[in-house]
Amino acid sequence: MPRDVAHIEIARIASVFADVSEEQASWLSESEQARLGGIRLAGRRSQYVAGHWLTRILLARAFGGTPAQWQLLECRSLPPRVVGHAESIKVSISHTADWIAAAVATVAVGIDLEQRPRALDASIEPLLRNPDEAAGSLDPDVLLQRWVAKEAWIKRNAESALPARLKRLHLRATTREHADVCIDSHAAFHFGLAIAPSCVVTRRCEVMLVPGIGVEVSDLEPDVR
Repeated sequence: MPRDVAHIEIARIASVFADVSEEQASWLSESEQARLGGIRLAGRRSQYVAGHWLTRILLARAFGGTPAQWQLLECRSLPPRVVGHAESIKVSISHTADWIAAAVATVAVGIDLEQRPRALDASIEPLLRNPDEAAGSLDPDVLLQRWVAKEAWIKRNAESALPARLKRLHLRATTREHADVCIDSHAAFHFGLAIAPSCVVTRRCEVMLVPGIGVEVSDLEPDVR
């Protein structure tokens, strides 16, 4: 039986733009153009375009065709869907400063990219600690890794990162082989990947990443549905 696969790339936004050979209007879908039209900040617009082009590069590399042939449907507050393959191919995109990351997979996937060094707002700290951890017991970089892990996990499950949801997630270190989220690091960022451990992952990055911790995620108060 074929194994599930994922393709991930982390790149500088400038590098992605160097590869865009066509006008954006020729490959962005109508829903993407509408979303881009609502983004006013130039830097954020660049992140959006780079992320959606890099996603197409990965789709073409993994499943065939050319990047411009793949179409994405913008979904409010959720990852874009791959037109014609919404159930069989999942997508996740993240950005920070001058970096962009994209993932395409045959299973649910969530990624998060966060600039470092960075001190999170003090109001976020209680949302990242486990119940048995005292206030102020985690240094800023550990808190940032917690943020990355929770964000990646929530994206994998196509949820919203509301404060109550963040607080419910309980994190414990574990081996990377059995982790719900794996975190890798560079001087400029932390990168979190939430995907089934059995998935075969192919990853590219412009810089060398240092393998970090594996995280086990549990929900202290599961939703009743």
